[in-house]
Amino acid sequence: MTDNRDAWMLRQVLDQPGVLDAILVSADGLLRAFSPGLERDDAETVAAALAGVQATSRATARFCRAGEDSWEQSLVQFGGGFVLTVRAGEGMFMSVATGADADIEAVAYRMHQVVGQMGRELVSPPRQSVGSPR
Repeated sequence: MTDNRDAWMLRQVLDQPGVLDAILVSADGLLRAFSPGLERDDAETVAAALAGVQATSRATARFCRAGEDSWEQSLVQFGGGFVLTVRAGEGMFMSVATGADADIEAVAYRMHQVVGQMGRELVSPPRQSVGSPR
């Protein structure tokens, strides 16, 4: 369970016009941080779902003749807005939800700036199963 101490990283993205909420998630779906507009249970549900979207995006890299580890970002569009997910360090990604009027290019640019600045702080090694070798 997260204590949301990494939420400060999200503030720099939340200030973009049209951004509704943001989360920081490990590749295996563990919630690292979430914006104040989300309840913890909702953020954990969204984190698990977006881990699936990110995994699907990575798995389909061969479709564009790229390596599985080449995934950089995904965009899902809805009638009322977008969900943009970007790589945020080894084993991590950041996702934002926006309204339909958001400038997606500007939001994506800001997200990439933030994760670039945070660099090594955004590393999440894979979870180890109980009893698995370390």
